[in-house]
Amino acid sequence: MNGQKLVAWGGYDASKPRVRLLLDALRRRDALHAEIAIDVWSGVEDKSVAGKGRAVKAGLKLLLGMPRAALELLRSPHGIDVLLPYPGTPDIFVAAIIAKLQGRRVILDAFLPIHDTIVGDRAMINPKGILAKAIRLYEKAGLRLADVILTDTDAHADFFADDFGIDRARFETVLVGAESLFTPPPDLPDSPAPVTPALPKGKKIVLFYGQLIPLHGLSTILAASQIAPDENTHWIVIGDGQQREELANFMDGLGRASNITWEKWVDYERLPALIARADLCLGVFGGSDKAARVIPNKVFQQLAMGKPVITRSSPAIDALARAYPETIRTVPAEDPAALADAVRQALGKGASLTGLPADTLRELTPDAGVDSLLARLSRGE
Repeated sequence: MNGQKLVAWGGYDASKPRVRLLLDALRRRDALHAEIAIDVWSGVEDKSVAGKGRAVKAGLKLLLGMPRAALELLRSPHGIDVLLPYPGTPDIFVAAIIAKLQGRRVILDAFLPIHDTIVGDRAMINPKGILAKAIRLYEKAGLRLADVILTDTDAHADFFADDFGIDRARFETVLVGAESLFTPPPDLPDSPAPVTPALPKGKKIVLFYGQLIPLHGLSTILAASQIAPDENTHWIVIGDGQQREELANFMDGLGRASNITWEKWVDYERLPALIARADLCLGVFGGSDKAARVIPNKVFQQLAMGKPVITRSSPAIDALARAYPETIRTVPAEDPAALADAVRQALGKGASLTGLPADTLRELTPDAGVDSLLARLSRGE
């Protein structure tokens, strides 16, 4: 590459595929000089249900680890710019001071908008309350301190620029992509079922996995599964989170005669085998603005495994869906009938579902975005 180096710094969450894939892309280019990480999130698999106590504990760990991390950053070569992987906003208020003193630039991976996620998408606090306003001011201040801001889609970059009044030129899109774990070896479809109870034999499997948060459109998925259910089709839901009670009540109402299996947890390493056993995979179906701006990590994983996907129509994915209609099918947000119909068509007799071409899959990685970022930093932008 061009010799450009970065220091990854702060309380970033290495359990997130977004973080791992971004750092891996930098390592492949020998562009990661060092990682100065503060252990904040170990032992917390699902941040959406971590609770206030765990959030306070994470904040304390960040504060206690910050002096050591700051000292290490001060001692690192001054010509190396600072990357704050997700969630980097809490770190930028310290990193920006050090960077300014030493003539460095700060690259912030904004990835998920804080105010929009907590207040809008998940509706966790009153949007007109003082706390909501404070979160927005905090996020805006953090974004404005960054020299370059990374997002996962162009639609997210447009949102940040418009919503916070930030020059669009300061943004760089780096797609999430999928880890190398999600490649289908020839024998993967014959591996043992990774869920308990075992996957029903002789039935076509519709698979959803992810956090049970509003963005994913859980209620749409559940309702679609019960619209003229096909006895030859079985739906698998893998996940836990904010909407677990809704799912538990739904499952209780179905009783034993259910065409759905729910498992709260599957080890990450076993996900490829689960995807390989599926005939059709589901993306997101929530109606929020945020749901329209994302291409979820799981969609990249499913496409990398050669599986067809149904997800909601959105500016983030519509162009790709139009180019590959036999792999990616879209439906309106929060429309169970449309989803049920799309599933029937995708799995119906004579359906011709195909995976994405290898060249297209190579484009759906963080690599192009990382190359663009390193080139712009080398140019001094």
